[in-house]
Amino acid sequence: MDTLKHHHVFRTLVARLAAATHLPPEQVEAQLRPPPKADMGDYAFPCFELAKAEKKAPPEVAKALAERLIRDPEISQVTRRIEAAGPFLNIQAEPGVLCAAILHQIVEAKEKFGHGTEGAGRTIVIDYSAPNFAKPFHVGHLMSTILGASLVRIFRALGYRVEGVNHLGDWGTQCGFQFLAWRRADPKEREEQLAKRGLEYLVELYVSINAPGKALNDLRRLLTDKEIAADPSRLKEVEAKIEKLKPEVDAIDNEARALFKKLEDGDAELKALWQRMRDTTLQVLQKSYDRLGIVFESDSGEAFYTPMLPKLIEDLKKRGILVQDEGCWVIPMSEPGAKKKALPVIVVKSDGTTKYETRDLAAAIYRKEHYEFAQNIYVVDMRQKQHFDNLFKALEKCGYGWAKDCHHVWFGLMQGKDGDQVQVMATRGGSMIPLKDLLDRMVGIVRMIVREKNPELKPEQQEIVAEAVGVGAIVFWVQSRRRTSDIVFDWKLATSPDGDTGPYVQYTHARACSILRKHEGEVSPFADLKVLEAPAEVAVCKHLDRFGEVIRQAAKDYEPSLIASWLIETARAFNDFYNQHQVLKADTGAQRDARLVLVDATRRVLAEGLRLIGVSAPQEM
Repeated sequence: MDTLKHHHVFRTLVARLAAATHLPPEQVEAQLRPPPKADMGDYAFPCFELAKAEKKAPPEVAKALAERLIRDPEISQVTRRIEAAGPFLNIQAEPGVLCAAILHQIVEAKEKFGHGTEGAGRTIVIDYSAPNFAKPFHVGHLMSTILGASLVRIFRALGYRVEGVNHLGDWGTQCGFQFLAWRRADPKEREEQLAKRGLEYLVELYVSINAPGKALNDLRRLLTDKEIAADPSRLKEVEAKIEKLKPEVDAIDNEARALFKKLEDGDAELKALWQRMRDTTLQVLQKSYDRLGIVFESDSGEAFYTPMLPKLIEDLKKRGILVQDEGCWVIPMSEPGAKKKALPVIVVKSDGTTKYETRDLAAAIYRKEHYEFAQNIYVVDMRQKQHFDNLFKALEKCGYGWAKDCHHVWFGLMQGKDGDQVQVMATRGGSMIPLKDLLDRMVGIVRMIVREKNPELKPEQQEIVAEAVGVGAIVFWVQSRRRTSDIVFDWKLATSPDGDTGPYVQYTHARACSILRKHEGEVSPFADLKVLEAPAEVAVCKHLDRFGEVIRQAAKDYEPSLIASWLIETARAFNDFYNQHQVLKADTGAQRDARLVLVDATRRVLAEGLRLIGVSAPQEM
């Protein structure tokens, strides 16, 4: 793995520390880190390992090392203070030299600052979003979509080839229910409605065919109600309704399953209908993906892998991995002699049809053979943890050593906050809010704010800003907290330009762009950057310097929130600088030119940080 390309101040410190301690430069580099408090300096070096090698107390070694380095002429050119603090060596760089070193690196790298090549020649597959066939794209898919897309961009920034896969839920018994609803509809009306309303009509059909099943489940839940259970007459009434409704539900289930079986067996008419419905689904989904700026390398869903299943099943049977259990073919999950029996993974059901677990097995094997991945990542919520634990264990039992390279990147659930109420983000009917409605509502809120705060913007520019900031507010909010925590989306706070939000970072970027526009000239490549010595100037540079490290940690932890947090911190540092120091009206021309370079560098790096997590960077707001 490549090391980060560091500026010359850092490289000088590493080289001179390595010479003074006789430690390998790589070991010095790994240990030379920022101290916990800014007033301690810019870098701290622990002396524990060195003390162990020299068989001395760490504070004694730190003190001797400080005295040695103070006399080093090369280090004296880049440092202002070196002192021992217990077992640590604290180093303060010369402020102007440090700022110049960091900014020169950004100017040279431009938008590639912080990127790397450690992933060159390696492929990562990221399975994310994955909405269902003939169903709307709702907020339940939002976190997977946003987090997965960010991971795609983050890994690409480190040189990996990334294959983003939208593993559509386009196969299974739900297809049978959709076909049954279609067959029961009036032929003329269904064609007219599909042409006019598309996916909305298909959803309506699916809800109608499942209405008896939903009603039956609601009745069954009533049986557990304490008041009803205590009232024999009411209990008998509910039981009677269940018995009356059950034959209808069973008949629908059996018909739907039979239709799916015909589809799996290759029925041409059903396959053509399936393709129409799939195409309709994708056309609607693409509109939301376009608004989110997401492009997949593959939209191969569950159906893509069905032709591979007969060969896979036959192979697993021959190798004795599949065994029969109550009419099904399964992969046993229990270890021999285990006291607690684990449920097996069902690969073929008793009616001969397959399950999504079967298709997930085939998908993982295909991806390894087709992409030769270094990692196969599934961005799916925490409720699917058991499924993926079983999938990876099943792959191991099939003899695939690369199962260890498969990872379930899970996340918490998302709720919404309207006023004082926190609840599942659903419509009044109880269904999840379609993503389009969520985006439209947020864009509408921002549109009103833009018209109020910046009425001089042309109407078309107001619309562009409203879309960029409204969508960006949602995308940023989803990633502003650790993915493993549940998220409460607050409509009001998410659009605040003063909080820890996307609009705050976007506004900071727009502020930097505004300064550069007012300059009305080139940012001087010959500016003397060593004049940047004020604490606020140094603070901005030090935040920018961390960008590459943050990208790498975000990739390692599958945690885009690290970049979101870095963006907030950097925006704060820049705004502190802006509030304390004049740029265009600086005391001297040298200060003005140097600060313009700082502003331009901040603009570049903020824009790239926003891009990595899927948020646009407007030039004016």
